[in-house]
Amino acid sequence: MKIYIYKILIAILLAISLSLAYLYMPQSFFSLDNRLRDFLFIIRGELPKNNQVVIVDIDEKALKEHGQWPWQRDLVSELLYNLSDAGAGIIGLDIVFAEEDRTSPHRFKKKFPELSDELENYDEILAATLSQTPVIGGFIFTFDENDEENTPMIPAIFLEKGMTKDTILQPKGIVLNIETLQDAMYSSGFFNNTPDEGGMIRSIPLLMKYDGVLYPSLVLEMIRIYSGVTKVEVFGDDAGASNVVFGEYNVPLDKVGRLSVNFRGKGKYFKHVSAADILSGDFNSTDIENKFVIIGTSAVGLFDLRSIPFDSAIAGVEVHANAIDNILQGDFLRKPAEIVVYDLMIIWGTIFLFTILFAIIRSWFIIPIAVVSIYGFYELYYWLLFGEGILINILFPLMAYSLTLVVSVGIDYIVVSGQKEEVKRVLGKKVSPEVMDYLLKHSSDELTKSKEVEVSILFSDIRSFTAISEKVGSPDKLIKMLNEYMTPMVDNIVEHKGTIDKFIGDAVMAYWNAPVKVENHADKAVQSAIEQIEKLQEINTFIKPKYDVEIMIGIGIHTGNVTAGDMGSVGRSDYTIIGDNVNLASRLEGLTKLYNAQILISNATFQELVGEYRIRPIDFVEVKGRHKVVEIYEVLCSNKLIPDEELDLYAKALKLFRSAELNKAYDIFLRLENENPSKLYEFYIARCLDYIENPNKEFSPVFKMRRK
Repeated sequence: MKIYIYKILIAILLAISLSLAYLYMPQSFFSLDNRLRDFLFIIRGELPKNNQVVIVDIDEKALKEHGQWPWQRDLVSELLYNLSDAGAGIIGLDIVFAEEDRTSPHRFKKKFPELSDELENYDEILAATLSQTPVIGGFIFTFDENDEENTPMIPAIFLEKGMTKDTILQPKGIVLNIETLQDAMYSSGFFNNTPDEGGMIRSIPLLMKYDGVLYPSLVLEMIRIYSGVTKVEVFGDDAGASNVVFGEYNVPLDKVGRLSVNFRGKGKYFKHVSAADILSGDFNSTDIENKFVIIGTSAVGLFDLRSIPFDSAIAGVEVHANAIDNILQGDFLRKPAEIVVYDLMIIWGTIFLFTILFAIIRSWFIIPIAVVSIYGFYELYYWLLFGEGILINILFPLMAYSLTLVVSVGIDYIVVSGQKEEVKRVLGKKVSPEVMDYLLKHSSDELTKSKEVEVSILFSDIRSFTAISEKVGSPDKLIKMLNEYMTPMVDNIVEHKGTIDKFIGDAVMAYWNAPVKVENHADKAVQSAIEQIEKLQEINTFIKPKYDVEIMIGIGIHTGNVTAGDMGSVGRSDYTIIGDNVNLASRLEGLTKLYNAQILISNATFQELVGEYRIRPIDFVEVKGRHKVVEIYEVLCSNKLIPDEELDLYAKALKLFRSAELNKAYDIFLRLENENPSKLYEFYIARCLDYIENPNKEFSPVFKMRRK
């Protein structure tokens, strides 16, 4: 019981420690939690494609055909016109035109006044195209102050509801398109990314507040304009922003206004069409028609590469494409409002669940449970993340589980080490190495504690040992002979999962089903006894020539309840069994000589047998010191071949004797004795004659044993 109390106390300390670590989480823990979640993205793989979002890529091919970036604005105008003409649903620019086009012909008018006033102004050409096409411009917020005084005009109403804290990201500066272009755009949105400290992008802001006014991202504005919605509601609570609602869309946000992106796959997941092909007209218009088209670049030299869970280097424009598709499909990743409460509940629940589980299961089962538990964690978090779209902390529950496992195993190791030493002390010489190994693996403080258990007890003894010892002579030779006899007998017992209790001179006491449970223990005892008798023939082949003696043994087996445990004085105890049933087994061994039997078993053992053996009933006996009558049986071994006819005749005679038909029984026993002389038949002949010659004597089929 104490060990369980210690484990609970340690579990409480562990839960408190992890809770504090969670509440004051270091950045390194936060990063590791993100990496674990990234791993789940990689396992999940790419999602099925729906082709609603297309990227027009200013790629290496486009740069090779049309020159380095930035291009002259009339070329950009042509690009937008061709996309619009192909039926693009809406076009977003992951580009900001912060300076005038230096290649525009009209700029030469300043140096050469004599040139025509009708020289083209590429910025105006692009502005005209912007005003006539479904294009959403892009701009950038900065967190450093700059001199820009203008702000973009957003044709929508933005309302904040329920937010008591102003947690949405608030930049200090802005980089807009030149005024000519900015004014020509119907709307625009910022395309800032907010990578984590490790440079990984896992979320993007959908809203920022600049100079007290909410502004949408390019992603949000493209979907809003395409949907024809003019009102955007930003909801929140005491913690900050929670979601943004516009039209049919309800998009979850973190408290600073970011969308956790459910990335679709690696780079090039979305359809990429080279800007060069759009300009040349060499493209399929169905790739553009009614699609969300984002213009950006994947060219390495333009340095717009980002890292996401799937890919360490993808074009920044693909991050926006992922976010758009995420919103369109509605398969969001969201943190519950009560995320802290949920995470702490999971931490505490994990610690106490596995503390209890590891306390009640056996030590050998911990590894399978650990493997299943890890897989269970994986399945649970995979389902929560991608099945339900719920973002909860992964790291701390895993830490809670791992530390609980380590602590539980550590405590068990310390306790079990002490128990193993105790088991070795108590049972080291009583059982086989295999049983000892089992005991050491399954030991507990209950193992050697005294308890009542059903066992099968075996006593074996060498017949006429006094005569044998006198014939052998030398005590050294006698001990050597006994060892040569005992060793194979004991080996056989332990091979059949028996426990050696003690050696009493030339006698051996053993039992089955303690200290470890043994299935069909009565059979194991009988099988061992049969094999001992058979092995004895082999033993005598080298004992007889060497010592000029032949060993004969008798074995008694009884099954019943005993008290088993570590018994004795302090410092000199021993694991043993005691009880009346032990004495009965010893008495049965003593009866083997009387009945000329090699193996005698009690009715209790007989009733427990599952296997098939050659067994015959012998007698009802009342042993000395015990008033309860016991029926005994002889187990016939291969060296005692009795024909079936003789066994049938014996069974008939025994039945007649027990029915008090003594004359008939006498005749058959006499016939058996004449044909196959045996002490058993002599014994029954004498009993029949006793009752026949003393007709007034009360008959009893029970033999009363008057001596041990």
